[in-house]
Parts: sequence; C-alpha cells; structure tokens
Amino acid sequence: MSKNVDITCPCCSTKLVVDAASGEILSEERPEPQHDKTFDSALNEVRGGEKRRDEAFAKAFDKTQRLDDLLSKKFEEAKKKAAKDTSKPTNPFDFD
Repeated sequence: MSKNVDITCPCCSTKLVVDAASGEILSEERPEPQHDKTFDSALNEVRGGEKRRDEAFAKAFDKTQRLDDLLSKKFEEAKKKAAKDTSKPTNPFDFD
C-alpha cells in the first residue's frame, strides 16, 4: 500500500504531494505572489540597498587597508629572518 507524503518547501512555501513508493510528485500547489508593494515602499527598499552597499564598501576598504599593513609587517619580518640566516641556499641542480 502506497502512502503519499506532504512536503512544504521552506523557501517558497510550495506544497508538494509525493508518492512514497515511487518518489514521483503527484501534485504541486504554489502560493499566490504578494503584490501589495507601493511605490514608496519600493523606493525605501532601493534606498536601503544603497546604505547596505555603502556599508559593505566601507568594510571591504578597511579590510584592504589593514591587509596592506599586515603584509608590510610580514615582509619586514621575512627580511629580518633572511638577514639572520647564514645558510647557503639550495641549488635545485645539485639534487641530480
């Protein structure tokens, strides 16, 4: 005896009825789209997007500035380490 499984999509709220034995979708019920936005709400959403973009840019810019400082510090440490190292560099042709 085959039973049906009811599944609701967490993303789009689509309701599916699936046959448990075969795994086939028997029916699909999609919710009605919401068209209750006004021009003012859409404009506020666009302006909010501008604010989010500006914040993301400022965050990325700060990270880049800190990255430059970090890389210059690492480079200075590597130069100090190289100056202290007195061993002869290995020649790749010496391995033959």
